[in-house]
Amino acid sequence: MTDPILELRHVGVTLTGRDGSVNEVSQDVSLELAPREFVSIVGPSGAGKTTLLRVAAGLRRPTAGEVRFGGKPLTEVQAGISVVFQEYNKSLFPWLSIFKNVAMGARRLPVAERSSRVRGALDMVGLQGFESRYPWELSGGMQQRAALARALVSDPKVLMLDEPFASVDALTRGLLEDVVGDLWERSSFAALLVTHDVGEAVYLSDRVLVLSTRPSRVLAEVKIDLPRPRSQGSTRQLQRFVELEAQVLGLVHQAGRSAAGERPAT
Repeated sequence: MTDPILELRHVGVTLTGRDGSVNEVSQDVSLELAPREFVSIVGPSGAGKTTLLRVAAGLRRPTAGEVRFGGKPLTEVQAGISVVFQEYNKSLFPWLSIFKNVAMGARRLPVAERSSRVRGALDMVGLQGFESRYPWELSGGMQQRAALARALVSDPKVLMLDEPFASVDALTRGLLEDVVGDLWERSSFAALLVTHDVGEAVYLSDRVLVLSTRPSRVLAEVKIDLPRPRSQGSTRQLQRFVELEAQVLGLVHQAGRSAAGERPAT
């Protein structure tokens, strides 16, 4: 079997407020991400999905357990992991051109290689010809493409996506899902996606992990056995897609009902 590129081993996260209050976000979460695998994390609102992603990316230290990247303990942000956040209008620098924004992701490279990488990344996300524009001159979807290009320009081993399409309209969301899916098909990175959209998770993933409510743990794993490549027009019409979406949605609702004190479905 292929060794995982990323592992969370019995990870727990506890946050302490300014008033001294203690909030246990996650408890005993374990997951593995294989090279070139696409995994999504879903769960009820407030389950701590984004916090868990930040721990996996090295942006936050776990309170308990261990994160391993490439077989070694991950204790800080490392080259090889790139993150795309939800709020594209806050992740791009408005005073820099799109070219210079994307180049920030490759600032450690020699100038000549950096320029080549930036142009290649912009071409991959369909932004060729927009290099000299500024973020505020582009639509929300195009800004998120630029953020995606910046994450990819360093040729990461793992791409992490935190609700990356939540701030765009439904049509743009579908287009961006296909951009990410196509890039993943043509590249060598593994992907870890956090999303509230169950259909999106099923559409893009090899596996979907369902979290419980806080303190969250992995409630279930659903393997997505849909053929690739996938398309909005055909994949979402498949009976198997409908079945998988209903299965994952049912698990998320079950977790929500459990939190509300209702009896889980059997």
